[in-house]
Amino acid sequence: MISFHPMISGDIFYWDRNIWDEALAHSLRKARAVILPQTVSRELYTLCHILCPHVFPNYDLRFKWEGKVGDTLLFWSYGALHPKTWIFPRVETMLGNHPLMMTPFRPPPYPFVIKGTKGGEGTQIWLIEDDHDLKEAIKILSYSELQGIFGFVLQEFIPGLDRDLRVVVIGTHIESYWRYNRSGFLHNIARGGEIDTHTDPGLQAIGRKAVRELCNRTGINLAGFDLIFLDRSDTPLFLEINYTFGRTGLGGSDAFYGLLKKEVNKWLTTCKQNKNTL
Repeated sequence: MISFHPMISGDIFYWDRNIWDEALAHSLRKARAVILPQTVSRELYTLCHILCPHVFPNYDLRFKWEGKVGDTLLFWSYGALHPKTWIFPRVETMLGNHPLMMTPFRPPPYPFVIKGTKGGEGTQIWLIEDDHDLKEAIKILSYSELQGIFGFVLQEFIPGLDRDLRVVVIGTHIESYWRYNRSGFLHNIARGGEIDTHTDPGLQAIGRKAVRELCNRTGINLAGFDLIFLDRSDTPLFLEINYTFGRTGLGGSDAFYGLLKKEVNKWLTTCKQNKNTL
């Protein structure tokens, strides 16, 4: 078993920022399982996935459909309920200034939300309430395109929401907690949000069930999902998927790594039970 994860030991350990060479490829061909960190690159993940029969975590869809744009494509493809969303590959596709665009996009009335495809912990997310907000967001997105980062989504704004439900999946383990921010638009802990693990356990159970069902269909086994419930509704709407996520709501890094090691060992045991694997 090869591990690239600094907190998980293997028969062979590689630091994923080391130089890659043919010796690495040879080791991967001989390996029966590979453990990767959450920060793994697309290139290394693809190499491991091609050369080794079992890789944890399963990031097939993470790298097939990346970022906020990718989340929306996944929700569309698997029928996961979510707020109304539009995808824009480039800024010009929203502004309508491309010569081949016959029918320019007409945005919904203010307010609405724009999310850049990259970013985390509340970055690259804007509540657009007027023309000034829109121009500022477009300016940042246009600059991102100069850096080679393309794509963003426009999403309907749902008023009156002071919380969302974070559901974390680590292997077969799943848990949830509310994130509150009564004084701001963003609920992220890094943006002033607070954690509540106890309120509305019934809704939390519904949210966990929806996430587990989606994970069973997609193979995702390490991610944090953000969901919301509309007023007086027990039907969750998916907002986004976070493949790297904060650990405060799980009890901190030590608690997270304890869960991760336990689930990796469980995953390895499952592999060993298959005659064609370990």
